[in-house]
Amino acid sequence: MRAILAMLRIVPSWCYWILLLAALCLGCELHGAGRIQKKWDLQVQQQKDVNDAAIDLRREQNRAISAEQALASAKNQKAHDDEIAKVRADLRNSERLRLGAAWCDGATPGSAEAGSASISNGADTGGRLVREDLDRDLKALMDRVETALGAGRSAQKFIRDNGMAPQ
Repeated sequence: MRAILAMLRIVPSWCYWILLLAALCLGCELHGAGRIQKKWDLQVQQQKDVNDAAIDLRREQNRAISAEQALASAKNQKAHDDEIAKVRADLRNSERLRLGAAWCDGATPGSAEAGSASISNGADTGGRLVREDLDRDLKALMDRVETALGAGRSAQKFIRDNGMAPQ
């Protein structure tokens, strides 16, 4: 034991003070690290709570906007359906299409025969009616065109009503 004490006396006392100071600093650091970690964890949790609240608020706003847009879309769809229903009813109730004599007789418009009194573009007998299959196809084409145009008008109205149109 005396040999150990003799070896310890060889080292100057200021080295022991430095070692003691280093040990104290290390102990304080280890003790303070726990407090700092708790503060860090608390701050991280608070930031997460704030972010979650902001996300929840944004979700509620999105639901409200979605409900408003669904209502506007339903209104536009009803207007579109009413418009298309009227067009289809008009097509259904319309008479068969007629063509002028210049087209029905196979003559070209502006030919020499077109000036005679017997050949005119006025209403005439059933011979100038378009064939039933052509009439049906033409009305189907008109229906498809009106449906497409009505959908475009409906989309434009929805865009304008919801403030998405460019300024």
